[in-house]
Amino acid sequence: MNDRTPDPSTAPGPSDDLDGADDYRLDAPGEVQSWLRELMQAQARVQLSTPDGALLHTVVMAVDPAHGVLSLEMPVDAAVTEAVLSSPEVHAMAYLDRIKLAFEVSGLVAVRGAGGTVLRAALPARLFRFQRRQAYRVQSPGQMYPALRLTQPEGLRLRVLNVSSGGLALQWPQVAAAGLTGQMPPTPVAGTELSGTLELEREVSFATLLRVQHVTPGEDQAPHQLGCAFVSLAPTASRALQLFIDQAQKRERMLKRPG
Repeated sequence: MNDRTPDPSTAPGPSDDLDGADDYRLDAPGEVQSWLRELMQAQARVQLSTPDGALLHTVVMAVDPAHGVLSLEMPVDAAVTEAVLSSPEVHAMAYLDRIKLAFEVSGLVAVRGAGGTVLRAALPARLFRFQRRQAYRVQSPGQMYPALRLTQPEGLRLRVLNVSSGGLALQWPQVAAAGLTGQMPPTPVAGTELSGTLELEREVSFATLLRVQHVTPGEDQAPHQLGCAFVSLAPTASRALQLFIDQAQKRERMLKRPG
C-alpha cells in the first residue's frame, strides 16, 4: 500500500491544532464521495481504529454510490482485523498531502468474493476535512534523547533533532564518517518507511512507523538530516507524544516569564 502523507493520530483532536470540528464537516453526498475517490486514486493509507485501541491500515478499493457501499482492502493481520470488525465503533482517518480526512465507519464486514476477501462498509454520510497547521516542534535538549532506535538494522539508534505531533527530524550518519560500513543501509530516499522505537525520554518510548518526507544531505562527512512524518501511532503513543509536547511548551512559557 502506498500513502502520500502519514498520520499521527487516530481521530481529530487538540493534538492536531484544529478548530471546532463542525466548521470542517462535509455532508453533501457528492462532495463526500469525491474525497473518497481521491483517497482511492492516490492509494492513500486509511487507518481504522476503535476506542479499545485496535487499529489497522487499508486502502480504498471502490466507491459505489449506487449501492451505498465503500470497499476496502483486506489487511493481512487476521487477529487485528477481527478486533476492528467486532467493535461497535470504528473511526477512519487518512491524509492527502496536508489535508486530513476523518469519518465514521458503519456496518463494517468482511466479504469473500471471486477476487478474494475485502472489507465493506456503508458509504459515510459525512466526512471531516481538516487543513493541518504548522505543529509546535520540541527541539532536542541533548545528545541522548529523543532518539529513534531502528528495527532494521537491529539496535541502531539515531539522534532526533526535533519532534512534533506530525513527525520528527533525525540525523542519519554518513557510513564512512560513523565507521558503520557493513552495518548500516544506504541513506533513505523520500517515501521510504522506517520502523522503530521512538525514545522521547529515558522512561518514555513507543513503537512507530515513519515515512521519510525529505532528505537534506550533510556537507563533507556531517550527518544527513531526514524529515519524517508519522504513518501510524497507537492511541497510547499519541497520548504520550502529546504529553511530552505539552510539557515542553509549559517549560518554554515558564522560561519566558519575567523574573
